[in-house]
Amino acid sequence: MPKVYLPEMTFAEVEDIIERVRLAIIPTGSTEGHGPHLPLQVDAATATYMACRAAERLYPEALVTPPLAVGHSPQHLEFAGSLTLRVETQINWLKDVCASLMGYGIRRFAFVNGHGGNMAVNAQAARRITEELGVKVASFSYWETINREAIAAINEGRHYPGHADEFETSLILHIIPQHTRMDRVGEIETTYGLFGPGPEVPPGHQFLATTTFTQQGLRARLLCDVADESYTKASAEKGAQFAALAVQGVTDYLRDFIRNVPI
Repeated sequence: MPKVYLPEMTFAEVEDIIERVRLAIIPTGSTEGHGPHLPLQVDAATATYMACRAAERLYPEALVTPPLAVGHSPQHLEFAGSLTLRVETQINWLKDVCASLMGYGIRRFAFVNGHGGNMAVNAQAARRITEELGVKVASFSYWETINREAIAAINEGRHYPGHADEFETSLILHIIPQHTRMDRVGEIETTYGLFGPGPEVPPGHQFLATTTFTQQGLRARLLCDVADESYTKASAEKGAQFAALAVQGVTDYLRDFIRNVPI
């Protein structure tokens, strides 16, 4: 496979192709709790994987930068090891990376995102960078490019993408299985009605890894999507299928961006 990931390339290897590069891809993720069975790097790992596999298909027109590995995750800080950035910090980080690459003649940038909490921040950054640097910036989450009918034929849970659910757990079992702890999946906690009976979880409801309180006194400490226990349906085989669909969707999106958005 051709080299497309900047941290793994020498400057001489970058020089060999830089005049043909038409797009820099910046993966954005997070470092946050994803249940007791998945690593903190889930969102950064999946976004970087999709970006690199897409760039390989687009070679030599695309390069991938180091990921924004810490994103906007204030709601996850109660889970040990989780980190978060301030909105302005995240925007400035993305702007500085784009400004650096402009020096090599790159004028198109794409934020390939893997964390729901980054979506609004990335969109704000894309708007500001476009206006202030005079470049073209695309901002999207990799799951937005996946053919929904195709994924519905594989995904047994009620929805995707969730949080440490069937979809994400399967992807990580495929991408970086050495960092999973499926032996600890039984530690997932759900505690309802600590202050008296609480309402039932609505069908298909998705909780993020956070502690929430309702007016009815419901306390739910949920480390992943437990509404349908979809994480129990995860497998590396499904992960390979999910990844293939995502890589194809991201590649098609970025190819269209390169071909049809003038600079």
